[in-house]
Amino acid sequence: MSNSKQRGPITKYFSFYFHIRARYNIVWSFTGLFLALLSPFRRLPENVDILFLCHDVHRHARKYGMWYSSLIDPINEEFNSRFKCLTIATPFSKLFGHKCYGDVRIHSLIVIIAFLKRIIFSRTLGLKKVDNDPLIGAYLKLLKKINPKIVIGIQPSVEFCLAAKKLNIPTYDMQHGLISNVNYYAIEKRESINQVGWPDLVLCWDKQSADRLIRITSGNAKPMIIGNPSYHSNAGRELHNSQEIVHQRSFNKEILVTLTYLDFGVTHDDECFREVGIPTQLVNLILSSPDVFWRLRLHPVQLKFANKRIVAYLNKVFLGKNNIDWSSYSSLSFGAAIKGCNGHMTVGSASALDAFQNSVPTILVGCPGVADAKTADLYFSEYIQSGVVKYIDGKVLSAESLNFFNHSHEILAYEIKSDSLTDGYKNFSNFSKSIFLHLEK
Repeated sequence: MSNSKQRGPITKYFSFYFHIRARYNIVWSFTGLFLALLSPFRRLPENVDILFLCHDVHRHARKYGMWYSSLIDPINEEFNSRFKCLTIATPFSKLFGHKCYGDVRIHSLIVIIAFLKRIIFSRTLGLKKVDNDPLIGAYLKLLKKINPKIVIGIQPSVEFCLAAKKLNIPTYDMQHGLISNVNYYAIEKRESINQVGWPDLVLCWDKQSADRLIRITSGNAKPMIIGNPSYHSNAGRELHNSQEIVHQRSFNKEILVTLTYLDFGVTHDDECFREVGIPTQLVNLILSSPDVFWRLRLHPVQLKFANKRIVAYLNKVFLGKNNIDWSSYSSLSFGAAIKGCNGHMTVGSASALDAFQNSVPTILVGCPGVADAKTADLYFSEYIQSGVVKYIDGKVLSAESLNFFNHSHEILAYEIKSDSLTDGYKNFSNFSKSIFLHLEK
């Protein structure tokens, strides 16, 4: 029997896993599935003021010695001293209880049962009809029990939004990266159910994202600009400021490089991009720039699913280089990892938006089959026009490219972002006030 045939069932299993993950917005683990089976034995609180929804992959920072979501938990921290807050770890998370900030519970067995009912009675995992859908019904029972006044989550599912809508519970989706027309915000996702199942509001970081949301969703999704909780709230700023970093003063520049990842089953001709998510040209630039200190930061998905393999590859490629560090900065929040940097480089990653929030300019490095000038303009045109983001084809990437991060561009980025920072603080403050008013009704 050939190796490909021997790997057939395993390949099919992982292909099925990533299909579920991409199509139904579910990231699972065996531990998470096991904990889901035990969830009925844990009593849930009732009459909650705010219900938060968050998966492990978005809870990758540490604060007070606990796992902390830099987008959700600053809001939690803002309100939990005066209001009753609960976080449901979305399917199929494995972090809960004392390991996490806040009151984090797992209650995912209802999702497993609902999917089984769909398979048995409808022969599908997907939502076909809104009426009598088992997953919508399961979320209705959950929401009736918890009875929250408001729900804030990262991409609450279509079924959850439909259940909340039936109970007149406002549901807010927190922007967690680039607003794109893939999966959650795709107009096609809710086409078969007449465009119902959108969250009541999408909490956007800035005007560029809000405008993009309206355009991509043809106005079906309604934005509310609140700033970025990770950078514009007191709790978020505390998170980044509390993490110690050592600035490398002996180098001319410090540059953060954020890695990207390929979904299971997707490959690429460029070995470096295939293994770690940056093209060979950028790796060569790093190797040939001893006057620059390079901070490399793994994507949270890489940390969770492929950390050992990627670290082994980085150790092999950058063996003996003392101006490259990935272990220190991958474990930090993005805000702490980029603090003090002259520039930021990535391949089409939404981290360019986070860099923009932190007054740091970004070079988007082109990679054949992944990112080119057209895709850069498609996703980042507003930021490219502002002068804080620049696309450079990997084929022409050189030491001269780093001149984009010179003093004049830093001043330009700072002047533009100063207004955005002020707006961000003001928008988050206004958002907090609106939540207080809603809860005190």
